[in-house]
Amino acid sequence: MATFTPVNSLEIKLRAMLTDKNTPSWSFYTPLAAMPLWLIVRHHPELDGSGLLAPPGKNPEVCIFNWPDATVVGIYTAACRAQEVFAKFNIPRHEWTVASAPGYQLLKFVSQFDAHLVINAGLAECRYQLDPDMVEILLSRPEPKPANASPTKVNFHPPGHPEKFLGPLREFLGRQPKVRAAWIFGYKPEQPLPAGSQGYEVELVMEDPEDKSLVQEVKVMAKALTPVEMEWVIGVMVADDNSLRNLSKQAPPFYARADFLKS
Repeated sequence: MATFTPVNSLEIKLRAMLTDKNTPSWSFYTPLAAMPLWLIVRHHPELDGSGLLAPPGKNPEVCIFNWPDATVVGIYTAACRAQEVFAKFNIPRHEWTVASAPGYQLLKFVSQFDAHLVINAGLAECRYQLDPDMVEILLSRPEPKPANASPTKVNFHPPGHPEKFLGPLREFLGRQPKVRAAWIFGYKPEQPLPAGSQGYEVELVMEDPEDKSLVQEVKVMAKALTPVEMEWVIGVMVADDNSLRNLSKQAPPFYARADFLKS
């Protein structure tokens, strides 16, 4: 089976499920209940801007694929996966749209349909049919708290303008074909830094979000190029393109490849 490049942490676990038969099933099913998932549902233009997906008192109408071998509800691990299906099957966008909900709630809703529940239906590289018994066990448990970002407090506009010291780092990233973009944030860790120190963070967006091959080198460069009181941590960001677009509106990337988010 061809592999795919994950766009978020859930897809990292999905890829492991698809490529390594020794991967425990619960390593994918457990986070599935806590992460946001996406469905293709009927579009009601008259409800645009209302926050509703269906007329009051009605449930959203879910797109069900009636294929020769099965009746399928597609559940998507990222908004971009659902958009790929729109393009692949020429689904009319004036009739259908994409909606998201926490995984537990979404699975509970679609389990009522007499259809197979298929992760990323229509996309062979990242398609996975859910086991109904596993879903039933998952839904018999209490609803998990939504997956949250790190509790570390992040400042999109850090003091001290660290980017002014980091021109050589930007040039270095520009020579790395695996790097799509990078952001610099200020952060306040849970454990206090030494007196007079200020925390900064470089978050890399890689072609493969599991690729941490540059983390140590970037950390060494950042520390060498900046004043001693600047403390650095380096991470690899896991987010889909829509989330990165939203982040770009709040804080432009420190470095972005020429084709970053053009599509």
